[in-house]
Amino acid sequence: MKRWKQLEKAVGDLLDLYGIPYIRVDNYVCYSCHTVQNKKASGFPDYFCIDPMFAVEVKTGTGRLSLDQKRVKILMEKKIDYLVVRDTVDVLLDYIKEKKIGVPF
Repeated sequence: MKRWKQLEKAVGDLLDLYGIPYIRVDNYVCYSCHTVQNKKASGFPDYFCIDPMFAVEVKTGTGRLSLDQKRVKILMEKKIDYLVVRDTVDVLLDYIKEKKIGVPF
């Protein structure tokens, strides 16, 4: 399993552990034609958490936010927290602890 897929799974597992409901947005790029396959959700973060409301974008290594992702991030940050999780789930775990969200089972 590729590193970014492992990180995405770890984020979902952590949200599940803390009982945080979320929507997983699967935006992916076609490897043969290099276009985004879910254009309606272009720029939307990988996870949109509902209660409490916050967004999580998953990046590995030197991955950067696309222009669409930057636009969505700016809009979302006016209303909710927007996290960029990079290489480990530490940022998300720190956020959960700081906000005292959910209870791990």
